[in-house]
Amino acid sequence: MIEFANVTFGYSGAESPVVSRANFKLAAGEFTLVCGPTGSGKSTLLKLFNGLAPHFTGGNLQGRILFEGVDVTGRKPHELAELVGYVNQQPEGSFVADTVAEELAYGLEQLGATPVAMESKIQAYAELVGIAHLLDAPLSSLSGGQQQRVAIAAAMAAGQKILVLDEPTSALDPLAAEELVTLLATLSKQQGITVLLAEHRLERVLEYVDSVIVVNGDGSVVKSAPREAFNNHRLLPPVVEFSKRVGLKPTALSITEAKAATSGEIEFHTIQPVVSGDVMLRVDELKVSYGTTEAVRGVSLQVRAGEVLALMGDNGSGKSSLLWAIQGSGRRASGTVWSALGDPAKLSVAERLGAVTLVPQRASDLLFLNSLADELAESDRFNEVKPGETAKLFLQLSNRTDPKQHPRDLSAGQQLALVLAVQLGKGAPLVLLDEPTRGLDYEAKRHLARAIEKLKASGRSVLLASHDVEFVAQLADRIYLLESGLVKTTGTATELLGFGGVLPTQVAQITEQPGLLLAEQVIVG
Repeated sequence: MIEFANVTFGYSGAESPVVSRANFKLAAGEFTLVCGPTGSGKSTLLKLFNGLAPHFTGGNLQGRILFEGVDVTGRKPHELAELVGYVNQQPEGSFVADTVAEELAYGLEQLGATPVAMESKIQAYAELVGIAHLLDAPLSSLSGGQQQRVAIAAAMAAGQKILVLDEPTSALDPLAAEELVTLLATLSKQQGITVLLAEHRLERVLEYVDSVIVVNGDGSVVKSAPREAFNNHRLLPPVVEFSKRVGLKPTALSITEAKAATSGEIEFHTIQPVVSGDVMLRVDELKVSYGTTEAVRGVSLQVRAGEVLALMGDNGSGKSSLLWAIQGSGRRASGTVWSALGDPAKLSVAERLGAVTLVPQRASDLLFLNSLADELAESDRFNEVKPGETAKLFLQLSNRTDPKQHPRDLSAGQQLALVLAVQLGKGAPLVLLDEPTRGLDYEAKRHLARAIEKLKASGRSVLLASHDVEFVAQLADRIYLLESGLVKTTGTATELLGFGGVLPTQVAQITEQPGLLLAEQVIVG
């Protein structure tokens, strides 16, 4: 179906190409995971499949790209639209219509389908991805998982044989992510669609894929079988890391495989509870409404100095609305928020920046200068730290990047890394993080965890909302699980994410040992 022959691509003025002499083949119906360190060039590689690179991104392309034996090198996106469906990192930002049916119809209209054919295909693909009951629904009313399904149906409705997806599960809760990946596996096997999926949370997809393409960040691109792909320490999902630590051979790729190969008790380091200080944030009966929709329905919580409190729950459970209401910019229907420096909503902008800092899901909303270098330098000046301090933290969370690059041309993971580096340096006693690991590889997440540990040690309070079970297990002192705007349950990471908990980590599911949540706890040898 697809062949890359000595494909090299680089951006104009860049020191080195993003993709260098890539050679690989993909069969019809093959399900392929594309992975690599944050900012390594995964998104760029995907854009080569549909002509967005170089026709939208700019840059220089060499080599040959063949689809079904036909050389399509250099063709423009509209010339490949009937063959390649593309779902970007934020599909909701690409919607052009008001309702689900209109969104599915749009691409068919552009490709000249007849009204009868359009109606038939819209119904067929809506049923295929499980959104037939939503055809008349406004796109704005859908959850993140439902929006992803709409984007996939729209990308396939014209009969495309290749489906390319960039970080499709990054903003989804575990159940929605599993449903989406299972759907993609079904499309590849039953419909013969070649699926390429770029993903950082490898644990969500590894057991389903046929092959893995690793984009290494030095220009090299390597395709291999899943068991042979993970020698890079930045790319070890929990099951693979556990397998290596306990010496499983062959390396397990799924919980089922690892569980079958593991026998006996495993010695591990316990997670020590943290003694936190005074209350730094108190929320009482906070409610948030959007029209007739109650997003948050009377949530109460408190966070102490030196504590990390995690908010978890399905898409649409109210986590982001709660964070924005606490920060003071979001709407509140009723309830109170108290912090050591006052209610953030009643503070001036300058006072609020000194009291609370928030990293939103859309990190790009906080980037406004013309180059990476400018953003880093401005952060040093604003935070009154030595020149280069923000850059040091950024490089821990991402790979080395051209400082002249425009911040909005960075990958989603690099944008998040930049905003995290900027915001964590502000010195506010209360730090709010909304999906802070979206687009980060495992090594970058470890660096972020260490940065948050430093915040804890300095007595600052962290409130984070996340679907990333493994990351929350590393850090959270307490967890609030939300459902439909209400607190469903609370507990420690061991209680909620350990064996027998509501959202057990992969290692907890493998070992079934209370207190063992993470591969890094395992004592080797």
